[in-house]
Amino acid sequence: MDASAADEPVEFDDLDIAVAHWHVNAWGGAEYLVTKLAEAVDAERVYTLGEPDPDDPNPYGSVTFEDVTPNLDYSALRRLQRRAGRLFEYSQWEDVNWREFGDPDVLVTSGATTRAVITPDDTLHVNYCHSPPRWFYDLYHDRKDSLFGALSRPMIRYLRTRDVAVDPRVDHYFVNSPIIGRRLWKYYKRDSEVLYPPVELDRYHNDGDHGYFLHLGRLDEEKGVPEVVSAFEELDERLVMAGGAGDVDDAVLDRIERAKNIEWRGFVDETEKFELLACCTAVVFNGYNEDFGIVPIEANASGKPVLSRDEGFPGLFVSEENGRLHDGTAGSIQRSIGEFAEKHLTVDPEKHVSRFSINTFTEEARDTIADWHADLQRRVRQ
Repeated sequence: MDASAADEPVEFDDLDIAVAHWHVNAWGGAEYLVTKLAEAVDAERVYTLGEPDPDDPNPYGSVTFEDVTPNLDYSALRRLQRRAGRLFEYSQWEDVNWREFGDPDVLVTSGATTRAVITPDDTLHVNYCHSPPRWFYDLYHDRKDSLFGALSRPMIRYLRTRDVAVDPRVDHYFVNSPIIGRRLWKYYKRDSEVLYPPVELDRYHNDGDHGYFLHLGRLDEEKGVPEVVSAFEELDERLVMAGGAGDVDDAVLDRIERAKNIEWRGFVDETEKFELLACCTAVVFNGYNEDFGIVPIEANASGKPVLSRDEGFPGLFVSEENGRLHDGTAGSIQRSIGEFAEKHLTVDPEKHVSRFSINTFTEEARDTIADWHADLQRRVRQ
């Protein structure tokens, strides 16, 4: 091969790309994202710590998850370490020898602890950052009043040191929203490329207004569920809540059960979720400072307005054209419902959510990785 041919960038389809995800405790948004990321780069499997229950396969696609633990030294000890949560995850990922997994040209990692991997100097390491660990940084002071928070501070300080130490091992970052890009710069001083999580837009439809507002998501404090319940207890509007039991206390669950205008469906499958979105009046979203927040996107994809808390990425996404903003309190939620009732909103999905399509996600991921790999190869040849 002549010198000019050697300088030609490798075509994306000729790259050997591996994908790793920090762990799988349950199927959720991060697992959906890494599945779609693996599909985008033509990876058949995702390497992880631990394996999902074989009776509970990946609900988001045909991509399989493979445990790297058996390839580590003292694998039995590593399994015991996993019971300590994330305390040993940095060191476990650090010890993975990627030559044993095909020596890929590109390694795409998902999650904070996978950033600890040590790759050869000619391997491109790209991390998809959902957020820097929030208990290490922007939420560090939120636990100071609890006994657990006080006792855990020495461990958090140690893990924060580990977290910062592994950052230079990442060549480039994807982030899921401008909010995370800002947070990444704040704590790591690293630039990033926004790659919005993909939404399967063709699965959503609008089947009219069947006379109920919809809340999607677990019944968690951080989802602002108590305030949503308080708002609807005093309204003559029907609320349907779909999502698994979360960490709200029993008093909130009792109020939901007693309220004649509130119906909790529990966890619903994808088919029922799409139908609930298609038939609702609007979606109520009250998550605290969400990094991305897919529910407002799903609402607009169904042609439905979203009444969203004015925080995080939803606060940037929602405008008077596709919903209303509130401050998260029960009174403000009620006012947003009143404003919405006064002015009927028609949401154009193409206008508001086309940038979140699977095709856009795939094209941007592939093009950006190809550019980054070409740049790395130029540096290697210098």
